[in-house]
Amino acid sequence: SAISLAEVLSSSGSMGPLQGGLPLSWKDTVPQSRYIREAGVRQFLSTYRRVKDIENDRLFYGDEIEYSLVKVDEQKREVRISLRGGEVMEELNRRETNADNRKSYGGCTWHQEYGSWMLEGTPAMPFGGYTSSLLQVEHSMRLRRARLYTVLPEDEIAPTMVIFPLMGVGDFVHPPAAPGGPASLSDSVPDSCINPHPRFATLTANIRERRGSKVDIRVPLFKDEHTEGEEVLMDCMAFGMGCCCLQVTFQGSDVDESRYLYDQLATLAPVMLALTAASPIFKGKLVDTDVRWQVISSAVDDRTPAERGEKSSAAADDRCAGGAVSRLSKSRYDSVSVYISDTAHATDEMSAYYNDVPCEIDEKVQADLIKEGIAKPLARHVAHLFVRDPLVVFEGAIEELDDETSVEHFESLNSTNWQSMRWKPPPPKTKCGPHIGWRTEFRSMEVQLTDFENAAFTAFVVLVTRVLLV
Repeated sequence: SAISLAEVLSSSGSMGPLQGGLPLSWKDTVPQSRYIREAGVRQFLSTYRRVKDIENDRLFYGDEIEYSLVKVDEQKREVRISLRGGEVMEELNRRETNADNRKSYGGCTWHQEYGSWMLEGTPAMPFGGYTSSLLQVEHSMRLRRARLYTVLPEDEIAPTMVIFPLMGVGDFVHPPAAPGGPASLSDSVPDSCINPHPRFATLTANIRERRGSKVDIRVPLFKDEHTEGEEVLMDCMAFGMGCCCLQVTFQGSDVDESRYLYDQLATLAPVMLALTAASPIFKGKLVDTDVRWQVISSAVDDRTPAERGEKSSAAADDRCAGGAVSRLSKSRYDSVSVYISDTAHATDEMSAYYNDVPCEIDEKVQADLIKEGIAKPLARHVAHLFVRDPLVVFEGAIEELDDETSVEHFESLNSTNWQSMRWKPPPPKTKCGPHIGWRTEFRSMEVQLTDFENAAFTAFVVLVTRVLLV
C-alpha cells in the first residue's frame, strides 16, 4: 500500500507525536518517571524482537522544512511574527484532502511546531531510491511554498529563515501580547508564542522546573569599536525551539544499515551545520556565531545545578534519572555521544578510539538490554538516552499502556533527546497500514531561504548515503 511521509517520520519527529489528554505538571511527573523509564526499555525490547529481522527494504527518504509566519506593515515598515500557525495548518490540510495530487508529487502534509507562528511542511509521499526522485525534491518544496502562500493574506509572508531576527525585541508579535506567562516566565517573550497544544507549554514549564530556574541562553556579541556589552542574554525556550531547520529521514534496508548510516552521517553533521549556517542575529543583535545549535541546546537544557557540575546542596531524588544529581556533560539537545554500529566497536581498542567523548549511561539499562540479546553498542546508545527523565507525560497514558504494543514511553525519551542524528525503530503496525522500516534522521542542517538551496542540500545528503553503502 502507499506509504505517507507522515508515517515514515512518525513516532520520532522533532518534537515527537502529539496526542490528547492532560499533560502532567513536573511535580506530578516525578513520581511517574521511574516507571516510564522502565516501561520504555520494555517497549524497546518488544519492538526490537518484533522487527529485528526486517530486511531488503528499499530506500525511501523525505525532508522536513519549517516555515515562519510573518506579518508585514509596509506603511510603518514594521514586521512581527504572526501567531496563526495552527489556523494556517488546519486550512492547508483541509485543502490537501480535497486536492488532486496526481500531478503534484503526491501533495503536501502540514504539521505543528513548537512556535505558534511556525509550521512544518513535508511531501505527502516519500521520495524513492531512483535518480529521478532527486529531481522531484525541489518541485515538492516549491509546491509546498506555493500552497502555503495561497492561504495567507496579502500582508503575511512565510520565509524559510532560521530565526526571526527581532525575536524578544519590543512589540514583535501579532496579535500583541505582554512578555511572560506561567509556562516560560520570560522577561521578553509572551507565552502566546508557544503552540497552544498543551504539550508545548507543559514541555516549557517542566524544563524550567526540573532545572530549578529559567533557561539561560548566552551568545557572544559580534564586536567592533561601537559594540556595547559582551553577550546576548535570552531566557525562553522559544528562542531555541523557535529556530527553523531542514531535516532528512532515510529508510534503511535493515537494522544494521540504519545503524551504519547513523554513525557515518554523524561525522558529516557538523560539516553540514557549518555549510548551512544561517543565523547570525539573535534578539536584534549581530552575534559572533553563525548557527542555531548552542542556542537550542541551552533553550532545552533541563539539567539540575548538580547535573551541570555546579555546587548544589540538593539531595538525590531516587524517583528521577540519576537521582537528578549525577553529572551530565551536556544538554539533551546536542551532538551524538556514541557510535551505534558494530563497525565502530569491532575491537576494544577501536571502540575506545572512536568513542572518545563523555557518554553517561544508565548501567542497569545497558546490562538489562545486553542480557536480552541487544548488541552492546546499541544497548549503550539506549542506556545513554535513558539517563534523562521524561518531560511530558499524559494523564491516563502511563500504566494504562501495553508495553508489548505501545512505544509511547520509549519515544518520550527518544524524541526528547534532540541529537544531531536520531535512530528510529519501526513504529507499531496499524491495521491495513503501510510497512515502515528502520530509519535514520539527519538533523543538523539550518533551513535556507530558497527552495533550490534546501533541495540541493537534501539531494547532497541523499547521494552521500548512496556512496557510503557502495
